Amino acid sequence: MMKRTLRRTIVMTTALTIALTGAAGTSAFASTYDDMDAVSLAKQLVGKDYSKGDESPKDGFDASGLLQFVYSSLDYSMPRTLKDQFAMNKPTIKTVSSLQPGDAVFFGKGSSPSFAGVYIGSGKMVMASQSKDEVVTRNVADYKSQFMGAKRILSELDRKRADIVLTAIQYMGTPYEFGAKYGQTATFDCSTFTKTVYSKFGVTLPRVSRNQALEGKYVSKSNLETGDLVFFTTKASGDKVGHVGIYVGGGMMIHTYGEGGVKYSSINSDWWSDHYVTGRRVL
Repeated sequence: MMKRTLRRTIVMTTALTIALTGAAGTSAFASTYDDMDAVSLAKQLVGKDYSKGDESPKDGFDASGLLQFVYSSLDYSMPRTLKDQFAMNKPTIKTVSSLQPGDAVFFGKGSSPSFAGVYIGSGKMVMASQSKDEVVTRNVADYKSQFMGAKRILSELDRKRADIVLTAIQYMGTPYEFGAKYGQTATFDCSTFTKTVYSKFGVTLPRVSRNQALEGKYVSKSNLETGDLVFFTTKASGDKVGHVGIYVGGGMMIHTYGEGGVKYSSINSDWWSDHYVTGRRVL
């Protein structure tokens, strides 16, 4: 099967895309992804080539290469072979029903796994498929008879970051309403959206974005990580904070503002980059 050229990846929404050209090797790509969570990162790789013995977006991935790239990009030590990955001294998850987003899932017959993936929630995983010749999304249930177990690689904090993104995207398209009442989810303004999402993880934020910008600790734009809050001025707020979003990695945020309601936007686009104020880490 002819290898596919570098193309738009299928990620949460078509707004989240990456253009990678001219780089080589895993380390060259790691900085592109190191502000992301495991779920978002794995989804970014959907559509990349399958390539036996490789482990980079440029060259492609085999099953164990995909796992090594994802977790090493997040600063976790990961062996290269499926056998060694499955033997890692990490908590072992023995049932599909106990999986959590970010778990490494292994499948096969006998004592050694023959393929693996990254569990991304909602019963799905991202895996490098030799038969499809690319990285794909699959239902874990389709391979339940071959499920050997999973390894819980991520820390509790990293799993929380992934869960925040998964929670936020449940509200995609919810209409924007300035002054929307907190406690209902039919409409949001920017700060009731962030307040609603973070409340599900035990983080209590003030009602308005200007006050939310005083919470947690300062983080520079270059050091943002998934789950950080990002703040901006608006036409109405003048030189004061008037808008907030949830940073999801790769230069993107989930927020709500104007037409379209809850959506993805690049914090580096002309408008948002010009109005960026600060980032705050509240996790």
